[in-house]
Amino acid sequence: MRNSTIRSILHDRFRAVAQSPGVDLATMLKYGLMAQRRQQVRDAVLAVLAVATLALLSSPLVLLPIFLAWLVVFAELYDAHESVILTRLTRHSFDPAEAPLPSSPALRDHLVDIADRGAGNVTVFADYSPFVGYGSRINNWSFTMNVAKARPGETVVPFAVGELYDRVAAEIAALGLPGLTVGDKLFVNGLDLRYETDPELQAAVLPDALLPPVPTVSERFIHQLRDNPRTRARPYLTVSVTGWEGEVVISIFLRFVLLAEKGMMFTEAGYSLLPPLREAYREVDRLVNCAPSERMARIALSALRRTAAALVLALPNTLAALSEPRRRRRQQKASIKAIRGHTFNYGAAYNPREHATDHLYHRYFQQLDKEMYVKAAEQRIMDAVADFLEEHNVDVSDLRERQTTILNNGIFVTGQAQVTGASMAAGTGAVARMESRIRQGVGQAAAAARPDLAGRRQV
Repeated sequence: MRNSTIRSILHDRFRAVAQSPGVDLATMLKYGLMAQRRQQVRDAVLAVLAVATLALLSSPLVLLPIFLAWLVVFAELYDAHESVILTRLTRHSFDPAEAPLPSSPALRDHLVDIADRGAGNVTVFADYSPFVGYGSRINNWSFTMNVAKARPGETVVPFAVGELYDRVAAEIAALGLPGLTVGDKLFVNGLDLRYETDPELQAAVLPDALLPPVPTVSERFIHQLRDNPRTRARPYLTVSVTGWEGEVVISIFLRFVLLAEKGMMFTEAGYSLLPPLREAYREVDRLVNCAPSERMARIALSALRRTAAALVLALPNTLAALSEPRRRRRQQKASIKAIRGHTFNYGAAYNPREHATDHLYHRYFQQLDKEMYVKAAEQRIMDAVADFLEEHNVDVSDLRERQTTILNNGIFVTGQAQVTGASMAAGTGAVARMESRIRQGVGQAAAAARPDLAGRRQV
């Protein structure tokens, strides 16, 4: 993941960067670069020892370079654990301002640029889903309604769609949920930037074809796009709730389209979830509670397990590191050729936070809080829309019925239905079965076979 992050974000100078709520990409990259340099030095030494091992393969002395290889792997792991993880990356010692800076001035400047992009309001995506960096889509709903239909005896008071956006944003912000952010964001496909958008959008997002898209556009420009739903760039009111110190992030994307000539309004909402990180990335929490002798033993054992693979891969890794500048130059030339050939995709295609996520909740309360965040925001959104339209004398009777359906998460209870706390059965002969996971993937047998899955629930 470290190498992919450095290659896809730091060294791909033409693509956009997709930030995730609660993640400091610049700090991640600083530590990643330091680890990469340390392991490149390790691989260079191991490459020499690998050649020596091959040369002494038929001699009893072959054990000497193998022992030295284990010693090199052990030294690198010891330095990583004792000098970096336990001194800089524990809960009590971590300080982003103390992250190591690369020696290259160009890299330092680029890291500052990446940090600035975290506060931007533009997401340029490369693939199907526009919400890169926000996790997997877990739900969505939409509806249309006639906003030209007045309540009996009243006349509809005209309104602009921007007024509705502002009202909903203010109502959600008043909820006071933990880690709540509410703001307008613009989403546009990286293939559409140069050739499938109007000149004003291209000038705002991609003023220079040989530079990455800008991370921020003016609020005035986003407000213009709210009123013009025909463009391929889509503004969304983006609501993110970052709970459990960034472990669980729920994001809601809202869009209102007012078709004034037909008196119709289209409303859509999409939900994305960033689940907790995988257990493999929690090693620091286990090491910090170990005695020094126990840590030393664990590092020695880990080095023993890694030595054979490290020796085999040392020479290829070293050659790859030496050829990396040439590879980047080739990549840059290929990107420029694609830009001039009208085939380059400026969108962000990789996000480390999404690749590091687990498919299991680590705590029952994480799942419960996720439901609470969704339901609280959902209720406030629907109330704000209905109240706003009522204030403009719109007949919202249909909307109130749809509100009940949406807030009940699509569960319809009709006829001879029976609902309990953990199941639902409807109709003659219907059978309710409890489902313990949101998405199919890990069964109860797998959870029972792996102790580390005990008490965790599929996302």
